[in-house]
Amino acid sequence: MALDKRIREVVFNKYNGYCAYCGDKLIKMQIDHIIPQSNFNWCIKNKRDIPEFLNHLNENDVNHIDNLNPSCSICNKAKDTFSLRVFRQELEDQLKRAKKYSRNYRFALKYGQVKETPNPIIFYFEKNSLFPIKKTIN
Repeated sequence: MALDKRIREVVFNKYNGYCAYCGDKLIKMQIDHIIPQSNFNWCIKNKRDIPEFLNHLNENDVNHIDNLNPSCSICNKAKDTFSLRVFRQELEDQLKRAKKYSRNYRFALKYGQVKETPNPIIFYFEKNSLFPIKKTIN
């Protein structure tokens, strides 16, 4: 279901025109469902993979403004139908996969073109919202 222009504007302004995940300035916004549409009812019914700040949602709230995040196309495609927990894990696993399967990455690492850090994945909206980070990680 397409969201109307008013809702799109509210979502865009949630993080002042920045992607809720990576924090890049949005050129062309996509709207992400934090709890994915594909298994929203299952998650709500079974109380699984629901960030604490969305515990108030019910089975009719898939398009509730609290469940919608502004997203760049790269993050929206990468998140796909993942929960925040699984999306975070997928991003953390990118480094392992690059190291294992990408000769180009290993060369870049070897010659100091990239530097690995042990930093955890913290989404932009977790650093720039009313919701403390501990409430979004589950």
